[in-house]
Amino acid sequence: MPTMTGKRWKTRLLPAFLIAGFVVWMTMVCVSIANEPPEGSASAQSLRGDVAQAVQDQDADRLQNLFHPDTVADGYATALFERLKEAESSDVSPTLRIEDQQQVLVLKGTSADGAVCVPWQVTEEDSRWYLDGTPPLNAHFCNGR
Repeated sequence: MPTMTGKRWKTRLLPAFLIAGFVVWMTMVCVSIANEPPEGSASAQSLRGDVAQAVQDQDADRLQNLFHPDTVADGYATALFERLKEAESSDVSPTLRIEDQQQVLVLKGTSADGAVCVPWQVTEEDSRWYLDGTPPLNAHFCNGR
């Protein structure tokens, strides 16, 4: 008889352990979602600062989070950092410019071949500021004008 009672005890605890494991897993998922930084930035100036910090730290996840989600594919920031590394870029920093009533963030630096320049339009949606992954069509942003 002790063997039968032991099996009943294990059979009764198995669902409780499964439910407890599920609750712990769901709690971890909720906490990770709650602690995820919001997309974009609070202002255009803080967007420039966030881009500068992401570039300095080589934090592709943070930089990816600063782009409007509809304008770049997953992995865009990782690919950008790979290209900057291939170009042996240095002194890369963003500047925020306003021209023709359009805000543009320009990422400039030096490379083994001369210069690095990537301009992005800055957009606002629901009080959050984002980079638009589609670059402006005016090349003058990289010409120093």
